[in-house]
Amino acid sequence: MHDNGLRVEETVDTVRRYRSGEAAKLVDMPAATLRIWEQRYGVVSPPTSASGQRLYSDVDVHRLKTIKALVNRGHAISSIAHLDGDQLRQLASGDSDRALTTAPMRDTNLFIVGFGESATLEMPKGVNAVRLDTVQDIPSPGGNESAANCLVIRVEALHEDVVLSIVTAAQRLVCDDVLVVYSFGTTRAAELARLEGINLKRAPNALLHANDLLAEYLQTWRRSDSSNEDQERIWRRTPRRFDNDTLTSVVSRSTTIACECPKHLAELVLQIAAFERYSDECESRSPADALLHRHLGDAANKAVAMFEAALAAVAEHEGWPIPATTPGDR
Repeated sequence: MHDNGLRVEETVDTVRRYRSGEAAKLVDMPAATLRIWEQRYGVVSPPTSASGQRLYSDVDVHRLKTIKALVNRGHAISSIAHLDGDQLRQLASGDSDRALTTAPMRDTNLFIVGFGESATLEMPKGVNAVRLDTVQDIPSPGGNESAANCLVIRVEALHEDVVLSIVTAAQRLVCDDVLVVYSFGTTRAAELARLEGINLKRAPNALLHANDLLAEYLQTWRRSDSSNEDQERIWRRTPRRFDNDTLTSVVSRSTTIACECPKHLAELVLQIAAFERYSDECESRSPADALLHRHLGDAANKAVAMFEAALAAVAEHEGWPIPATTPGDR
């Protein structure tokens, strides 16, 4: 028994582990992108050392390489992050795409920008293709509000100011999904784009393969949409549930709960909502600054929604009337 235990211990100790920087190099991606994939999508969950360093195994590295290859082919990271190894291998082989061709697709407005006359793909039923020349041509949403809005943009060079213009357009359109196909770009611009939830695909010869790119994108979108029917639109902020007057009254209201949680919740909502406005109005020195401030505002908005939901639960417990939503009072 002693010998067997020793052999197991030696096997565990000799498993090779990589720190985050080493793993990122092996996968050929920026360490910042690896952190985003872990924190936002949970692509891998490596153990940590006593000092808090993440330690990746060869299995983790292989998984990351597979996911990165699929993302580079146009698959949305959000739709493949939680697939197991067999599902990833099936997807990489292309087997699952054939099954998806018969899957239902809800009505979708597909805005195709920058492909010119090279995009001649016949769209499947339910997909309304709108071909545009530039990002600035993208309209505000209208018509069928239940339809999804998807955006596929081709740019030659991906710089920070280009990412900012795309994010602004996606926000105006209230997009469900965005894919940017680019020829060349900076690492910083790519990191900012991914931070904003944009899917990226580097394809220098995109104009020669426009129809293949669009067909693959539609398969990816079909998969993502069918598995996340109630997903939030990435660029839509949640309206305030309680106005400031209601929150102020909650702070001073007596409660049967033997603590001050309702008061603290109301104070948190007021403070975080104020920070959301501050982030939106904060002066930006560069496109990167503007994108970061927008990300901070989005994060604050999500936090406000979570704390307002908690406050609503307290209000129901206390028997307080819940006010109507006030979408204009940010």
